[in-house]
Amino acid sequence: MSKTLQEEDTNSTLFYARNEYYIGNFLGSVNFVLPEQGTASTELLSYMYLSYLAIDSGRLVASYVKENNETPLLAFRYMHEAFEQPEKIEDILSKLMDKVAIDEDETNIWHIATAIIYCYNNQFENALKILHGSNNLESMALSVQCLLRMNRIDLAKQLMGKMQEISDDHTLTQLAQAWVALSTGTEQMQDAFHIFQEFCEKYKPTPLLLNGQAVVHIGLERYEEADAVLREALTKKHNDYDTLINLMVLAHLTGKSSETITRYWDQLQQFFPKSEFVLDMENKSAEFDKLCSQYSVEETLTQA
Repeated sequence: MSKTLQEEDTNSTLFYARNEYYIGNFLGSVNFVLPEQGTASTELLSYMYLSYLAIDSGRLVASYVKENNETPLLAFRYMHEAFEQPEKIEDILSKLMDKVAIDEDETNIWHIATAIIYCYNNQFENALKILHGSNNLESMALSVQCLLRMNRIDLAKQLMGKMQEISDDHTLTQLAQAWVALSTGTEQMQDAFHIFQEFCEKYKPTPLLLNGQAVVHIGLERYEEADAVLREALTKKHNDYDTLINLMVLAHLTGKSSETITRYWDQLQQFFPKSEFVLDMENKSAEFDKLCSQYSVEETLTQA
């Protein structure tokens, strides 16, 4: 997370741990860090803790990073607390904002952690304010994601262009290109596919990369190919959030049985009960049931 992220030794442990995290091989990132954990820098440890958080092992972060930790690594404990106790997010963000304001953080950890929690809470504009003006590729990539979530593809393209000027072949720059291409539509989607495919061949297939390919296939109506890569993604992680959502969408598009769709939905509710997708679907279902009930009552009164 160094502010000079583009200037790095491509043979270092930090480079490998960082890159594995970027492509979604979170256990691979952890395994690069663990042998050096006792002497590892704050920056190197940050990718192990981010990876633990990504695989829902935040308790390990809390066990390693105590409340009295005086390094930026404390930010990851705050992230874990925010994910586990959403009702306390505003208080946690207040603590993080204090750190962002006063802490000279060469690792950029406080800024990234704060922006991630803002994103988790759907406060994308606040996340962008934290990241604004940074030439750090991680901050810029996260900003691209925020802009895409806000449907500001035009601004995301501009920022992606700045990333290309800094380091066109950097993993994050390539991923940002793929995200923008996916959001742009069918004419550009194949470009995204090639990026995900190249990373699968260069490193190893991960659920993140395979789901990227699947979204391209779905967008281009290549449903058999989408099903194949999603099945492969399940072998990497049987309860992957994005994979289950994409399988459910694909099942709808291909006319699969209601039992198949329900199975994926049940798994999402079981493994990710507090996720944005599940909560949104449950709210829509409750609203639909309410409208149906009102319509039924009105119809009964009319007939009477």
